[in-house]
Amino acid sequence: MISDGKFHKREHILKTRDFGTVYKKGLSVKNGPLVLCCMPNGLAHSRVGFSISSRNIRLASRRNRIKRLLREAYRLNKNRISGPADLIFIAKRPLPENTAYEDVKAIFLKLIKSAGIRL
Repeated sequence: MISDGKFHKREHILKTRDFGTVYKKGLSVKNGPLVLCCMPNGLAHSRVGFSISSRNIRLASRRNRIKRLLREAYRLNKNRISGPADLIFIAKRPLPENTAYEDVKAIFLKLIKSAGIRL
């Protein structure tokens, strides 16, 4: 799949039912403050969702920053992911305040590799 550099609406996991399916049937891997739940989907493309609880990360600005960084890591690396899959990233703890994009990208790629998804 050749990436056009965009993050299309069809690539989002939005429905509670879809999140629940991935949580129940998918594989979970952990790396630092992030957890990845993933499973193959029957679509022609991968989809991604984010679960960042306000109970774990109080400030909305920090939750939004984590989502922005993960979204960007996915957008720039989605063409490297082999096979369509549903990916849900869960933040269990806040990232350090001065976390750079490169740090999040490294965690993102480690989680993908740990889940057995070929890059």
